[in-house]
Amino acid sequence: MTDKPSLRDYIDRYAAGEIPRDEALEAIAAWDFDEEWFDPAHTAPTHQDNTLAVVNQARGLGKLTAEDIERIRARLAHRGL
Repeated sequence: MTDKPSLRDYIDRYAAGEIPRDEALEAIAAWDFDEEWFDPAHTAPTHQDNTLAVVNQARGLGKLTAEDIERIRARLAHRGL
């Protein structure tokens, strides 16, 4: 278990309207992402909370829009990710 905040929970709060859009997208793009690890027992990225896969999963679940993803990607590219 990690002491880091959960990106998945943060995105859920954004999707629920608890966090303003600009603030949320800046925070997501600046997130301290964990390295993704592969576990054959898990076929979906539900076992890690702080990876880029969580961002992609949120898009698929409708919690982030295509425009949100583009803004996050632009900021990630600026970070070199």
